[in-house]
Amino acid sequence: MKKNAVSYAIIRFQPHVETEEFANIGIVLVAPRASYLDFRLETRRLGRLTSFFDSVEGATIRGVLKSYYTELKRIRDLAGHTGNGQRRFEFELSDNAEHLFHALTKDREGIIRFSEVRFAMTDNPKSKLDELFDYYVRRNFASSVYREGLLEKQVRGILKLRDIGRNFKPMAFSDGLYSAKFPFVEIFQDKPLKVLKPIYLGQDEPTRILDHGNKWLFTINRLKDKLPPDVVVAVEGPKDSLKRKQAFLEAVDLFRANDIKVVDAGNENELISAMER
Repeated sequence: MKKNAVSYAIIRFQPHVETEEFANIGIVLVAPRASYLDFRLETRRLGRLTSFFDSVEGATIRGVLKSYYTELKRIRDLAGHTGNGQRRFEFELSDNAEHLFHALTKDREGIIRFSEVRFAMTDNPKSKLDELFDYYVRRNFASSVYREGLLEKQVRGILKLRDIGRNFKPMAFSDGLYSAKFPFVEIFQDKPLKVLKPIYLGQDEPTRILDHGNKWLFTINRLKDKLPPDVVVAVEGPKDSLKRKQAFLEAVDLFRANDIKVVDAGNENELISAMER
């Protein structure tokens, strides 16, 4: 499929001009040759905004985003976007999707600002828009791999501080068809005695929390005959959202139901106690 050049800009919420602090809240994208103009704006998960900009009332933030969503929708409709391209083809130059995009993203003062215009190639502008939104706004790159890496670093620091880190080494286990690497394996006289796996379970959707928990549950059960009998998972869960917390607790219960020890990765005493047994 032929790829099209697209232009996009990150929509930013910047309530304090004096400090120049901002948070990414959306993406606007245009594919000129396809006459495609569309946007994604965060209007639901506002905890990050209300926490960071604590001097701005939550109701004010919601009001600003609601109004701006309406404005972006008006501009998108003006370009004639229906989801797959233009709805109409006889329009003034000022109604052209590309013209509207550049007029919209022009630098100006206000609470809502834009990044510099960036460029990409894609055969599906809608999928590209979703991908960019997930990356720059929802920060999905940080939800599992990145955050789990930080969690491993945190646990390594705790073990090192308690002077037991030298007893744990990374080690891979395999049944011949399936293999997995564990970052912390206690080895004594070349024999693995205990496995510790930090797992981040604070993803942005309950489904992703359960998926990631089930992935490691499957891995541990699949390799059970190869792993030492003492397997510990150090978990970090979500800080908000009732449904995400429910998914986290369900994942934890599944680990325990399979005789896997679960400790709070943020509780140093609980973690060390599990490692020293």
